[in-house]
Amino acid sequence: MIVVDMGDAFRMIAQYDHSLHAGEMGAWLRDEAFSTVGRRTSVLTGVAEHDLAWIGMDKVPMWNDARGTPYSFLDLPDSWKLAHYHCGVDELEARDPYAGLLASRHYAAFFEHATDPEALAFLARERSRQARLLADLGVAERDVERDVRIVQFLDKLSLYVCLSDPRSGEGPFVPWLQGPFRELESAMGEPIEVQWAGPGRVRLKPFPFRAAFACDVPVRRVDKRRIAAVGIAMAYKTAPVERERVAIAPA
Repeated sequence: MIVVDMGDAFRMIAQYDHSLHAGEMGAWLRDEAFSTVGRRTSVLTGVAEHDLAWIGMDKVPMWNDARGTPYSFLDLPDSWKLAHYHCGVDELEARDPYAGLLASRHYAAFFEHATDPEALAFLARERSRQARLLADLGVAERDVERDVRIVQFLDKLSLYVCLSDPRSGEGPFVPWLQGPFRELESAMGEPIEVQWAGPGRVRLKPFPFRAAFACDVPVRRVDKRRIAAVGIAMAYKTAPVERERVAIAPA
């Protein structure tokens, strides 16, 4: 779950909705960003479905007593995530092996410096999967690296939108989304500057997409008084779904 504290309410976005948003943006990406045009469909499947694992986790939001907020993807304990991650990649691999390979690489990168035994076991399983898929698919490591960076870039760009307040054009409210995005530097020749240009408008320079476009993000604004009255699960379930439209255009 993506959670932003808006004062009197929490702005909440299901991870899978963010994942689909990333895939929708990816449909506009220029062909030269991909390792080959022939893998474009599989790469975009990997982008859109990379958070497939979160569907079950986000059905009922959980409350973080220590912080007094709903748990988000940023603070949900890794032990709760790891089994879901593995099953999600299993499901995606069954649909599209190359997309599964990209999702496996994407998730494994989160745990490259892990020391926890559960995380290390997850990392070992995913590295074994990656070696098997690389051999089965006969793809070059440099091509996988290029396409993984597409997943990372689109994931990050969607999080830039989701962890901001598009209505005011302010944010994102986390430090690691500040500064240039370097994921597509090899394809674009330079890092990409990303910034809000006003409510509902994000500008990129250089621009990696074929044309300006707009996408909707499904959002629930969950009132804190409602949470206090009926609990987070019911408050989230009964909150209306709004669709926030954000335009992506060149600077």
